[in-house]
Amino acid sequence: MPRLTPLLLGLLALLSSFTPLSIDMYLPALPVISSELHAGAGDIQLTLSAFLLAFGFGQIFYGPAGDRFGRRPVILTGLGTYMLVSIGCAFAAEADQLVALRLLQGLAACGGVVLARTMVRDLAEKDQAARAMSLMFACSSIAPMLAPLIGAQVLWFFGWRAIFWVLAGIGVIAWTFAFLRLPETLRPEYRQPLHLGAVIGRYGELVRHRAFMGYALTGGFQFAALFSFLSGSPFVFIERYGMEPRLFGLFFAFQVAFLTAGSLANARFVPRVGAHRMLRRAVIVPAIVGPAMLALGVVEARTGSIGLWPFLPLFVLQIAANSFVGANAMAMALQRYPHMAGTASSLMGVLQFGLGALFGTIVGQTFAGSIVPMTTAMGVAGLLCFLSNRLLVGRVG
Repeated sequence: MPRLTPLLLGLLALLSSFTPLSIDMYLPALPVISSELHAGAGDIQLTLSAFLLAFGFGQIFYGPAGDRFGRRPVILTGLGTYMLVSIGCAFAAEADQLVALRLLQGLAACGGVVLARTMVRDLAEKDQAARAMSLMFACSSIAPMLAPLIGAQVLWFFGWRAIFWVLAGIGVIAWTFAFLRLPETLRPEYRQPLHLGAVIGRYGELVRHRAFMGYALTGGFQFAALFSFLSGSPFVFIERYGMEPRLFGLFFAFQVAFLTAGSLANARFVPRVGAHRMLRRAVIVPAIVGPAMLALGVVEARTGSIGLWPFLPLFVLQIAANSFVGANAMAMALQRYPHMAGTASSLMGVLQFGLGALFGTIVGQTFAGSIVPMTTAMGVAGLLCFLSNRLLVGRVG
């Protein structure tokens, strides 16, 4: 059995980076794409939600496939498809085409992401897995830090279509490294049948487990708060408050720096404190910050007296909480299921990205020049994150 070496962890971090790369790199271009394709903000926002929805629900198939055929061949197939679809996105002539291609791109990208965290579970247990996932998230957080900056510069010099050529190039690099250095981590005795009845039975077992669902929903609602921000912030920052796209990219990088720092802090303290206790403490942040953001958003919409800047530290705190919630929730949810880690990781991803797509779509479709849809969605998601942990997981977990 391979060991979880720094090189392997770095490769898994690269595979995990396809979500932020595919989402964040073209965020600064959303208003430009909307203008060039003659589509409304809600229509262009669907390119985000389509990617996320496909990314989430595609994991239903990748996890069981990884439990049957192994992690390596499934990852390589997904990466190869991702390269081709990214090139297709660069040639989209209208909004509907881009939405459809982003749907396919999400389906192709999710294999590497879901099976990267599955491979961590293959090679580590509980708190050690939480530490490894935090380190992996810290490495992969370089992607959302650099992606908006790169996307803004590519947009400035070459136009929005070139962003998808860059994504295709990153896909080529990831496939090459995976082909050369990625080992197989699925133990032969853990291979599971792929026929429909067996797959449904494994998903049913997970859904009936209260603690598993508690951890999954805790991470899912916190991710929904993040995606509410991703979905609404380009239009709120750039259109509503007149921020330059490159300045928006800098703020995004600053915010992701806090995510990286949080992931490193979690990796350091989780072996001493424990993933369960770290998670119980972390969910207090969105439970406080979320409602505060919601209330301020309502006041700003009615009076216009607050402006954007007072919201910025609240955004940073709410998003930074993902560093402590995501890795610990994932590790605790997967700890009981070494024999079907891919399936369990898939269900976690389905709930996470499904909730993200739902909240993001609501934000995009209700945006009418106000900050309220985004701050309301983030506030509600923060409260539900806290309640899922307290009511479903409890003190023991």
